[in-house]
Amino acid sequence: MTASRARDFTLNLRIPGWAEGAAISVNGKRVESDVKAGSFKAVRREWKTGDHLGLELPLTKRLEAIDARHPNTVALLCGPLVLFAITNARPVVTREQLLSATKAGERSWRAATSGAPLKLLPFTSIADEEYSTYLVTS
Repeated sequence: MTASRARDFTLNLRIPGWAEGAAISVNGKRVESDVKAGSFKAVRREWKTGDHLGLELPLTKRLEAIDARHPNTVALLCGPLVLFAITNARPVVTREQLLSATKAGERSWRAATSGAPLKLLPFTSIADEEYSTYLVTS
């Protein structure tokens, strides 16, 4: 924070809906208050030059179903990123295997399946590969 003089005001932070477990800190100390995903959080105090506001948004993996009638047809997300399965065949994969996907590079993930490991990429990293957004889990 840089200010011409110390002033009391409120900063409103948008906490994305995917950011379960988000945390706010001021000058290295965690703000002890309820931070809810999918809402705004107001931080009111006297701010001065040198103050530091920290916002931690965990990038947790989650599955989102294509619709309520097909709960086993899911997309894998990591924070705001949809991870696309790089495949031209229908992999046999469980929900647990998808949620256990691990980083395999700066912008790639890998999930174990009953066959070969499944490569997952965010859309901006896909070139000429065949991909699938939704996978049917067993």
